[in-house]
Amino acid sequence: MKYYLILSCSSELGNCCNDQGIAIVLDTLRRIAEIVQIVVPIILILAAAIEFSKLVMNPDDKKGLSRIKNMGIAAVVVFFIPMLANVILNMMPQSFSVSACWNQAKTMAESSRSQTFKYISPYKNKKSTSIISNPGDYEKGDEKKTDNGTGGSLAPGDAQGILEGAAKVHAMYEQNGWFYYSNLNQLRWNDVKYSTNNPSKATCCATFVGSAFLVGNVFPENVINKYNYNSQYGISELCEAQGWTKITSYSQLAAGDIVIMSGPEGGSAPGHVQIYAGNGTWYNAGSTNAIQRKNPYASDASARFLWAWRKPA
Repeated sequence: MKYYLILSCSSELGNCCNDQGIAIVLDTLRRIAEIVQIVVPIILILAAAIEFSKLVMNPDDKKGLSRIKNMGIAAVVVFFIPMLANVILNMMPQSFSVSACWNQAKTMAESSRSQTFKYISPYKNKKSTSIISNPGDYEKGDEKKTDNGTGGSLAPGDAQGILEGAAKVHAMYEQNGWFYYSNLNQLRWNDVKYSTNNPSKATCCATFVGSAFLVGNVFPENVINKYNYNSQYGISELCEAQGWTKITSYSQLAAGDIVIMSGPEGGSAPGHVQIYAGNGTWYNAGSTNAIQRKNPYASDASARFLWAWRKPA
């Protein structure tokens, strides 16, 4: 079930225009409108100038002045209609899917066209290295052994991998001054590796979870990029598509569960996603304050719990 298709659209939740084809079509329409907005008035102005020259040579042509007037009005109308449409769509509530999708299409199309970008590390002035490990360094089927501090070893992709990824990403956020950004039009789409090391240091709750998946080797980069990792809807769809177990009781939560919650106002629609760390503690990037505080933090999120996803053993 694709949650972001059946629930209300919201640019803050990032569940609009998840289809790249739709985004590119809308962006193409936007570009055509911008071309028409400039070219047609110029043509009309030139035609009016020619008509004026004819009128000078033939002052008795009573219809000439009317034609010039009509061309001027048409030029003004053609120039301002696209601007008026953009203003109207921008003023509409972003819960209205057409306006949210229209406003998001340009960003998504640009992101799609810029997949071959020059990577800029946010740590270029520091000696620290990227927190992302390369899954290609390990042969398929081999375990990457990681010391968990207790003398044991952990395989990437299990619940502990989720928690390790969350801890590493959140530590980077906290130490490097990242901030919460609810305008998802400004976050990178379809490139979770870039988003995990975003030079602007902007993130949201779902982007954090997507980055934790990547850093913890829970899912490979190409799998995460198939879903809208900037939205709790996309995170939920990713977990479901990968065969994770759906948990519907808050009392059954276990460390490493990906928890879908309502927004601060409550209700039955997903508005947030965070990672349960066990013993009543959480990894969460739902606000700038949450990003900057020590994690995992203790909290009771039962009032806003909707469901959770658990990686099968």
